[in-house]
Amino acid sequence: MVKASGFLIALDDGHGLGTAGKRTPYIPSIGRQIQENEFNERVTYFLKLELERCGFRTLLTAPTDADTPLKSRTDAANSMGADALISNHYNAFDGKFDGPGKDAEGHSLHIYFNDAEDRRLAEHIATYLKQGTKQVYRGIIEQNLHMTREFNGPAVLVENGFMDNEREALLTFNEDFQRETAREQALGICDFFGVPYAAAGNGGPVGTPPDTGGTSNDPVAGKRVESIYKGAEGLDFYSCPTFDDRYRAGTLKFGYGFPTIVRNLKVEGADMYEVKNSRGYVYYVTASPLFVKVEGSSQSSGGTASPPATGGPIAIGELTIIGVANAAIIQDRPDRLTSKNLGTIRKGRNIPVTGSVKGKNSSSGYWEVIYNGKRAYVTGEFGRYKAY
Repeated sequence: MVKASGFLIALDDGHGLGTAGKRTPYIPSIGRQIQENEFNERVTYFLKLELERCGFRTLLTAPTDADTPLKSRTDAANSMGADALISNHYNAFDGKFDGPGKDAEGHSLHIYFNDAEDRRLAEHIATYLKQGTKQVYRGIIEQNLHMTREFNGPAVLVENGFMDNEREALLTFNEDFQRETAREQALGICDFFGVPYAAAGNGGPVGTPPDTGGTSNDPVAGKRVESIYKGAEGLDFYSCPTFDDRYRAGTLKFGYGFPTIVRNLKVEGADMYEVKNSRGYVYYVTASPLFVKVEGSSQSSGGTASPPATGGPIAIGELTIIGVANAAIIQDRPDRLTSKNLGTIRKGRNIPVTGSVKGKNSSSGYWEVIYNGKRAYVTGEFGRYKAY
């Protein structure tokens, strides 16, 4: 039987919160404009919850409010070996409301030219989108779009309506419509992969962002944390308290972070922060001062490897994993025969490196790397080094 846990789905929420022009015209009935990302981000989050309930693993390609570059989005999905990519958007025609019957309307699914797998995924999703809220179905459209062109697998960009159609514009911040759209997309994805759809057990909502409350006596609670890691891939953060790649939710580039620390946790022998983004969604990121700084702390304000006061490994560059079928093993000591396996790192991904050692039982020696804030080792033949 096909297991959903064997598939990683990359989820993309279109434009950033402040991207110029990506908003509805002024709507008198609510006294404001609606930004496109208000819909994109919410439906993508609800889709994430839907898919994870069905057993899929998910990856957010643009997890912050910033307008993440398109290349960064597809690079993240490709480097993690995602099996499919869904990008949610809301369309626009002329930027103004022309009146009932005069505005463009409806939803459409966009794929790359002559891509059979893109089309098959789009057809499965379209089957369910057409069954929901009554909208004009504009079909499956082949276009030269970055997200579908550059992703190494089946990808679909969904335009879920028109921002400059007043009826559809008001749907963008309707939570029932957001959840319905997420559910319809999840049903199509399940069909595409041959995985049973798992409905919410009580027939209730898709889910809500977790809120663990935090601990008031934690000295870092309520403070901002940001990445000081300058590696090309960015700093990983996770959807649950683990350093397991399967639960990687996204990456933080240097200088990006989370506005609120909830608490400090001990996870798998290392420190981790439970954090919230600006919308209250909870994630987990390393608490190692090698990689992050906390607002108001005495840590260094930049660099890739400012050591903590108690000392620690200092990165001099990064290692790209090569020469393996899928992933390289990360070991606790430089000896293939007597070491303990700490985890794995996928082919093509990078990890901070502190140097190399001869070790034992390997003709190519070992790279000394930083894993969960501590020294670890990767067999020499499986890494390509690049200095900072």
